[in-house]
Amino acid sequence: MSPEARRQQILMCAVDVFAKQGIEKATHADIAKLAGVASPTVFHYFPTIDDLQSEVIKEVRRFLLEGFVIVRTDVEAPVHLRVEDMLSSFAKSVDTDRNYVTIWLEWSGSTKGPIWELYKEFYTATIVALRKLLLEGRADNSIKPSLQASDAARIILGMAHTIAHMRFCGATSKTAQKTINSFVAEYIAP
Repeated sequence: MSPEARRQQILMCAVDVFAKQGIEKATHADIAKLAGVASPTVFHYFPTIDDLQSEVIKEVRRFLLEGFVIVRTDVEAPVHLRVEDMLSSFAKSVDTDRNYVTIWLEWSGSTKGPIWELYKEFYTATIVALRKLLLEGRADNSIKPSLQASDAARIILGMAHTIAHMRFCGATSKTAQKTINSFVAEYIAP
């Protein structure tokens, strides 16, 4: 396996371990065991637990920000439909990429230290991207004209938390989709 492929393999194993054990409890040894490598191999790619946490968080950030928000900024569709698609796709990811969502929920609740600082950076970047999308919707009349873009961006991110909590608490995908449809129809759509 090439060094880059090995690093990626270890990172994906770290995502699994962090989701199961928690951001603060996962260790190099746990990740090495899952990856089928010796602990020194994990230390070679991620010398400290802080390095490992930071890289897992960056991977979760990439998954969420690029995979749900940024990917919808250059799509030819009304903005309210893009927001609905974004939230619907996120709801599906609770089943298909549960580890990422699990880490995100824990990460968003860490209100101190370097992990929290990374979350605040993610939060700001997400709000900026969502606000840009909503301003586009205001310009082309594909959102409610009275919608305040910054407020709505924060509410959309909060809605992602709501969706994740619904699904983790046993709500069906159909119920989550109904909630998303209602939210977009009542709050965002023109």
